[in-house]
Formats: sequence, structure tokens, C-alpha cells
Amino acid sequence: MLRMIEKLVRRAVILLGWLAALLLVAIMALTFVDVIGRNFFGRSVLGTVETISLMMGALVFSELAITEMHRRHIVAETFQGIFPKPVRRVSVIVNSLLAVGVSWLLLEQLFVKTVNVFQEGEFTMILKLPYWPASIVMLVGLALFFVMLVLRLIRELMGHEEPVDAD
Repeated sequence: MLRMIEKLVRRAVILLGWLAALLLVAIMALTFVDVIGRNFFGRSVLGTVETISLMMGALVFSELAITEMHRRHIVAETFQGIFPKPVRRVSVIVNSLLAVGVSWLLLEQLFVKTVNVFQEGEFTMILKLPYWPASIVMLVGLALFFVMLVLRLIRELMGHEEPVDAD
């Protein structure tokens, strides 16, 4: 059962990673066109800042889960190397519990904000773009990150170091 859940979540994370890549390319292209327009034609692209702001939020939250999947977070190990293995295992489990707890709080707040944005029909000032699509992408990204953290915690509690079918 855990193997099937991990496989499904990993596929969703990879799909979201591709969305993040597309968002990054779109941000770079829009920034490039805006700079060229401003420097050579004396006009910026209308709504560049707000469009990039929406895409940036979606980009950041889209990458959290794939970063967790590949274990590429920034880690500062200070004392774990000097502890015996059982103490290190407890430390890793406590750290995972804290990560799950903090992520849950963030996920809960982002869910409330996404519902509010959707219900109130909030939109940007210049182009009148709705906020809800970016909010939903952010919510999905954070939810997948949370699920990845929970799966990691389960693996650690079961004594498995790596995912069942790691790449």
C-alpha cells in the first residue's frame, strides 16, 4: 500500500516539477521581453511585475515537493555526526515530526487563504488576473510537499532510509 501511494505521489511531484520548469522559462522569457522593450523601445510589457509575482509564488511552492523527493534541501548538521546511531535516529525522527508539524500549519493557512481568494474573486490591479489559479498551484505544491514529508516520516519510523522505489 505504501509503495503504491509513494509511486502515485512521486508521479504527481514530477508532473508539478515540469510545471515549475515551464513557469521558470515563462518568467525568464517575460523578463527578457520586458527588459528589451524598456531599453530599446522605451516601453515595458504591461503587467510584467504582477504576472511574474503570481508565477513566482506558484514556482516556489511547485518546487518544494521535488526538492524533498530528491533530498536536495540545505542541511546544516552541527552535532549529529558525533552522536551514536540510535541518538541520530531519534534526532532524525524528531526533525521529521517538526517538519511535518510546521508544514501542516502552513498548509492549513494556505488552504484558508486559497478559499478566501477564490470566494472573494481577488484579482491583480493592472491586468485583472485572478489570484486563485496561482493559489491553487501553491496549495497543490505545498500539499504534495506535506505528503512527501509524511511518507519520509513513515519510512523513518519503519527503519527504512530511502523510499521504496527511489530513482
